[in-house]
Amino acid sequence: MRFMPRSFLSLILIPAAMLALPAQGIAQTKPASKDWDKAMLIEKDYEALTGRWQLVKSIVDGKAVPEAEVKQTVLITDHDEFRFPADARVSTAPLGKFTIDPTVTPKHVDSTALSGPDKGKVTRGIYEVIDANNKRACWGRPGGPRPTAF
Repeated sequence: MRFMPRSFLSLILIPAAMLALPAQGIAQTKPASKDWDKAMLIEKDYEALTGRWQLVKSIVDGKAVPEAEVKQTVLITDHDEFRFPADARVSTAPLGKFTIDPTVTPKHVDSTALSGPDKGKVTRGIYEVIDANNKRACWGRPGGPRPTAF
């Protein structure tokens, strides 16, 4: 699946007091660990994936999904939560949570359905943040193996 946002606005705000901190003071507060680095990469990708995304192309079992169904499909994500509106024609589950691992190639995503016929099942996938306006993902079947390539 490849999604494009209908509209995208990103703001980065920091308290003005932070601008006055000396650089060495900031550097001392950052723990130097792989866990911290991984957490920062995860947060960065969750931010990039958060939004309202219009599906622009979908292939299921090697066959292109009809354009009319693609146009009806919107994915809404907010950090680790996702939902597809009721009229979406292509989806993994109507509502769920997902975890990501941006430290592997391809990047991993695991979504757990919180509703629908696959409630409680994990769907494993891979994803890519192409740029601020384009993302792509490839999913296996619920409970099945993770795809290895797009």
